[in-house]
Amino acid sequence: MSSSLNISVYNNFFKEEIQNEIWEKMMRPKWSFTGGGTTRNRFWHMDGLEKEKYFSEYLYEIICKKLDKKFTSIGRIYANGQTAGQNGSIHSDDGEMTFLYYPNLEWKIHDLGHLMFIDSENDEIIKTISYKPNRAILFPANIRHFAQAPHSKSFNDIRVSLAYKFYM
Repeated sequence: MSSSLNISVYNNFFKEEIQNEIWEKMMRPKWSFTGGGTTRNRFWHMDGLEKEKYFSEYLYEIICKKLDKKFTSIGRIYANGQTAGQNGSIHSDDGEMTFLYYPNLEWKIHDLGHLMFIDSENDEIIKTISYKPNRAILFPANIRHFAQAPHSKSFNDIRVSLAYKFYM
């Protein structure tokens, strides 16, 4: 784990069997092309996962235990999916803390898809966190950020991030 700007990164977050279960759930036909909110930066979205006990109870308990934190409530749980050329737009999140998890089973560093944190005053990238399978990131929801698209020439799949919006 490393920490900077109150951003914590956790490698090998879930046991392999749980990572595989999450990936299977991400491959269900629940995706819609509604992520990003604008036609300019649209990407794939799987909404309403807070209604599924697997995410809202089972995984939530594991997350709290591993982070050694209890949150007062969960705002939303959803997944974003990006294919080549689908950059996210710069934004801050709802909730107080964001927990992002990367469930892809395989990833190469040259596929890109990194998470970029932005300095609000200078509009510059202040921290980059590489996309890595089974990695989790916990950060204050008010930090501006965006997810970089996967590399178009070498990537033929979907970059998935599972997001939890927590309140303290």
